[in-house]
Amino acid sequence: MDRRTIYTRNTVKDALLELLEEQPFEKITVAALCRQAEITRATFYLHFTDINAVLDELLDEALMVAEAASNNMEISVRMDGLKEVVHSGDWKKLRTNERLLGPCQRVADDPKYQAIFQDATLSNYVIRRIYTVERDQMIPYLMRECHLGRDEADKLFMMIVYGLFYVNRSLKWSKDDNWYKMQFMINCFMFGGFDTLRNQQKNNGGALSSTHSASLHPGAQRI
Repeated sequence: MDRRTIYTRNTVKDALLELLEEQPFEKITVAALCRQAEITRATFYLHFTDINAVLDELLDEALMVAEAASNNMEISVRMDGLKEVVHSGDWKKLRTNERLLGPCQRVADDPKYQAIFQDATLSNYVIRRIYTVERDQMIPYLMRECHLGRDEADKLFMMIVYGLFYVNRSLKWSKDDNWYKMQFMINCFMFGGFDTLRNQQKNNGGALSSTHSASLHPGAQRI
């Protein structure tokens, strides 16, 4: 990708972020975006298929920022570290171990992308994007950790993503003491639930339900 292409694409993405500061995504048109970016419609369609494509790139960038802050740790390493923090009983340890939190808890870390995550009309779209990006790591982890089938792990992950997103949105992604305490409480709840599920599976002979062995095609579930 040459410099001019990169510059134009970045200009369009910045223009969308600027417009999101003023109005919800559902009211933004290609014409308005082109005016903000000071480009023609032809130039826009040379680089993007539609406005959703611009939004997807911004979301992917925000998720990459969150992943990079975790040093791209393997999911099992990150979750084991988070479990240690939870078992310490000290919520303040999250301040120095924030990289252990999942991307859906830190996806709005960079102020540049805040407008996306505060737009109520985008919530379901953003959640679906986070779910799609994270499911290939989280679903196998939940299957191993809780002894679940793929379909069960998928539904549990949906609940986690939805819950974390809306709690953090209600807190305006503001990292004060209340935010850290809430993340700590949520993770205590999650790991306690994982332990309960694992123990229940052992008591039931390893099968929570008839769907234990069911497989899920990546494109079969929509949230």
